[in-house]
Amino acid sequence: MEEGHAQVQRARIPERAPIMAWLISCLILTFWNLSRGLNLWAGYNFGGVLMALLAMFILWDGRVKMPALPLWIGYSATMLHFVGGSLGAADSGPGPFCFDGMKPGQWLCADGVNGMYHVHPWWDKLVHGMNSTAIAIAWSLGWRRMSEHNGWQLSPGIVAFTAFSLSVAIGVAYEVYEFFGKTIFQTIDQGGYVNTASDLVSDMLGAGLGVLFSHFYDPMNQTSNTNGTVETPKQLTLTINGSFPLMLTGAVLSLDFLLLDGGIVNRDYDFIGQLMLGSIIVSGVLIARRMIQHSQMNDNEAMDSSSASS
Repeated sequence: MEEGHAQVQRARIPERAPIMAWLISCLILTFWNLSRGLNLWAGYNFGGVLMALLAMFILWDGRVKMPALPLWIGYSATMLHFVGGSLGAADSGPGPFCFDGMKPGQWLCADGVNGMYHVHPWWDKLVHGMNSTAIAIAWSLGWRRMSEHNGWQLSPGIVAFTAFSLSVAIGVAYEVYEFFGKTIFQTIDQGGYVNTASDLVSDMLGAGLGVLFSHFYDPMNQTSNTNGTVETPKQLTLTINGSFPLMLTGAVLSLDFLLLDGGIVNRDYDFIGQLMLGSIIVSGVLIARRMIQHSQMNDNEAMDSSSASS
């Protein structure tokens, strides 16, 4: 009887359905793009396959207790990105959904290697916002569960701030990737001041929406012991040290774009690329400094223990 009950419980693990949908969808898109010679998006979708396999490795047994709804939100954001690019073509010709003389930009008709990104500027903003929302939700739920597992007693406010900071930092890092791809390697056609600054705005809004959703949705925020009597964990301080400079840069550039029309940076794409790259370097320095401090503290504690025992 107990064995049968356990089998039923395993069959009801909510994480499995969205993960399988993610894996199967990315596999289908990978082979479909390969068959059409759209190798750029075949590569992106194969990356999605690897991410799905990683998620499967972490979540398949249900021990993380991740609700299904956030995973479906993440799946939707991922598909919006992958499907949007996959609707293009390997050359400058029309995509697979251009029927009866339709022109690029009508319904799902697109052209070029970037599909919907090429014909609808708002598509990029929507994807950035949704991806940032999904990332913030994932980090919020993840930090809460790490806190529960390790007894860190993190407050909902600390979890929300850390998830928001880290999500925006990821968005800034991606813009640096686009900056290098646009200006140095010429492998990406997404670039320019307006594109980058508006992407950062979408990232900020999406991250804010994600942490708000998680704050009120996650049942563990209501039942967790969050009295804050436990010392701040090293993992948290390293994360905040690493993400805060990028988050601050993203916030300043977003506000400059919204309120001052790029007046602080003179709408200079090269300049904001250098600023974002500089924030990554600062983050690396802060992380290294914090790790050295932790290492010295551990050495001092070991020496004190050795002296006490002798």
